Amino acid sequence: MTDNARLSQANPLVAKAAPQLSLVATAGMDDERPIPCHRVVTLLGRRQGCKITMQHRRIAPVHVAVVNDGTQLIAVDLVTSYGTLLNGLKMEHERLNDGDLLTCRPWEFRVEIQQPEHTADDGRRDAHPFGLDPSPHVVALEHIHSGRILRPNREVCIIGRRNGCDITIADSQVSRVHALLLSYFGHPAVFDLLSTNQTLVNGDPVQYQRLRNDDIITVGESPFRVRLLDSKVTERAAGFKVSTDTTVELKPAQRHADMIDIKATESSQKWRIADKLDNTAHKPPKRTTPRCRTESRR
Repeated sequence: MTDNARLSQANPLVAKAAPQLSLVATAGMDDERPIPCHRVVTLLGRRQGCKITMQHRRIAPVHVAVVNDGTQLIAVDLVTSYGTLLNGLKMEHERLNDGDLLTCRPWEFRVEIQQPEHTADDGRRDAHPFGLDPSPHVVALEHIHSGRILRPNREVCIIGRRNGCDITIADSQVSRVHALLLSYFGHPAVFDLLSTNQTLVNGDPVQYQRLRNDDIITVGESPFRVRLLDSKVTERAAGFKVSTDTTVELKPAQRHADMIDIKATESSQKWRIADKLDNTAHKPPKRTTPRCRTESRR
């Protein structure tokens, strides 16, 4: 068994030392019934594989994710067209509290959170399902093709093709929302959002995987090297320059085949016209003085 296989799980169960979440449907269903959410990531959406599947034109394939980071619960709207409401207000990335109302119209859910009962000797013994040593809390991604360093500025980072993602990748092989970067008890991890072409870590497809320094995450045709940083001091010592632009553009040679070069599909006659226009655009305007006419004759 490889290290990746040991570290990868199909969305692991949260530990007893973490807050326990239930969602109670208060609208859109015939009866109010609690839905226990025992996983690190709970997905609500239209696509099969979501914890709560809702079939409606207003619901995106993956609509909202609720992330349990071991100490708190964070709801993230997955860049949807119709949005997600928290207590009646449109939200993007919010911490949940007991009694909150989470709305994906026409459905509404009441948030019920049971906090863990800590004892003097528990020491969070089951805090992490892998039993690994503590890792740095700050995660940065180095885009291998460009060398740019991208660092999420939110606790849960969305990677995808759609504008509005925390890291936007202009690649047809990347899903609208493709993956999440998150942290569970301080351990950084990546979670695949039921994407069409999967998320790879060191060449292996994963659903949820804890990340280590120098791991390679591949989303579509874009590989990223994981950089784990202790702090901004470590970042400066390593010589990292974090990019504020989180949009990743592929070079022409990397683009998918369905990204058509219009000029290459034109007929031969239009090729000549296009070339003539290109040449005209690049030529300096002709001078009208006798000197210019003389030089042109030469």
